[in-house]
Amino acid sequence: MKVGIITFTDGRKRVADRLREDCFRFQRRISGWLAQEGHDVEEAEEVVWNFATARNEADRMADCDAVIFNFCVWSYPDFTAQAAALIDAPILCMGNINPAYPGWVAFFASAGALDEMGRRFGRALGDVADPKVQASIRAFLRDNDPDERIAGEEAAAELYGQRYGCVDGPSMGMYTGHLDPSQWMEQFGVHVFHVSQLRLAWLAEKVSADRVEAGLQWLEDSCGEILWNDDRLRRGLDGHLARQVRVYLAMKDLCRDEGLDFCGLTGQLDYTEWDKGCTMDVPEALLNDTADWEEGDKEPIVCATECDSNGALTMQIMKLLSRTPVLFADLRHYHEELRVYDLVNSGQHAPWFAHRSDNWRENWKEARLHPSNEMYFPCGGASVQFYADPAERVTFGRITRKSGAHRMHLLRGSFERFGFEEDERLAKMTTYEWPHAYARFDCSPDTLAANFSCNHIHAIIGDHIGALVSACEKLGIEPIVLD
Repeated sequence: MKVGIITFTDGRKRVADRLREDCFRFQRRISGWLAQEGHDVEEAEEVVWNFATARNEADRMADCDAVIFNFCVWSYPDFTAQAAALIDAPILCMGNINPAYPGWVAFFASAGALDEMGRRFGRALGDVADPKVQASIRAFLRDNDPDERIAGEEAAAELYGQRYGCVDGPSMGMYTGHLDPSQWMEQFGVHVFHVSQLRLAWLAEKVSADRVEAGLQWLEDSCGEILWNDDRLRRGLDGHLARQVRVYLAMKDLCRDEGLDFCGLTGQLDYTEWDKGCTMDVPEALLNDTADWEEGDKEPIVCATECDSNGALTMQIMKLLSRTPVLFADLRHYHEELRVYDLVNSGQHAPWFAHRSDNWRENWKEARLHPSNEMYFPCGGASVQFYADPAERVTFGRITRKSGAHRMHLLRGSFERFGFEEDERLAKMTTYEWPHAYARFDCSPDTLAANFSCNHIHAIIGDHIGALVSACEKLGIEPIVLD
């Protein structure tokens, strides 16, 4: 990366002149370390002490991928703000160890100025020789890699003009799943298309028997096991699984006919209480997955359970970035002895997560269809059970609103597997027949508890924090990274 450094000093010329060499000494130390890391460094030629030097040095950084604002003595925060206003690149504020002068005072005052003007920036506080400070700088540069930022901006731009199918709206009183259609259109360019569950039920009844029969045969051939049950998971074209196949095909057709790019299915409460209804586990799993019997390999259609619309929005942004299925899960439980979270939900885990293979057969052979939980789903039907494959790097995120303004909490982590017997033991502590992803987060449980404000969480494979921060900035969403 090409990294610029601007050093700020006192706004009184006589003081600035006396501190000039000391300021350049700190600048050279940072520059030397960046060069050792393999970066191309653009150093300021003058220490910023007035409006002219602020403007000139900001102009010098025009082609930098990131710029470090360097503080080692007192400086006037208004020059920090003026330089920031002329720089498009991401900014990292660096506060050095120089106790003879109030450099940290300048650091914190400038941080406040940037916050006041709504300019996002990173922070590193301490000696550049300190491994912890070096790790902070590396993390900032990694997250603001220009390729990552471009990918995030492109995903955000692709969202504009899309259509979201909202089937009856959020259920079960979850405010974090609600949306304002006018706000989505104004802020994201996304049209919200409202659909009644009654219409979905009507469309499901009209699906031809041969399409349903083909789906039943495909599931029987593809799944590792179907635990048929005459009371709750009955075979045949009039059986429980057939109803779920009908709903899937009806929703798939509706997305095609109405040009819906992503959707949310309420499922609960009315549809699952109806004796002719069904649990949405199988339809949701199929929509979010990479295969079905009519297309073979297919593009996932993001579908949020319980019509969690902010969840659907999170998932769609993640999908546009990763081009893979996106996890939707309840933040169910933390096993403290294992330092692992059980992420589980009745139907949202696409079977792709079982192996993440390009060959969908490898993924679906891990799936077992269980009779759905009678307490939650009196209508019957199948739940899709499997365990997510391990992954060394996973990006977790969730969009919520605070006082009407969108924000996105982001964190890094991994998926774990403990072996079949241990996975089974853990699953039986919650709802066994649902899919499980065992996750470790890089942030502490205390940090999560103090900051995260939703029962649902979403994930894609790989480290995409930088790109998602960039997408959020493009969309007017406040990104909050939990480390």
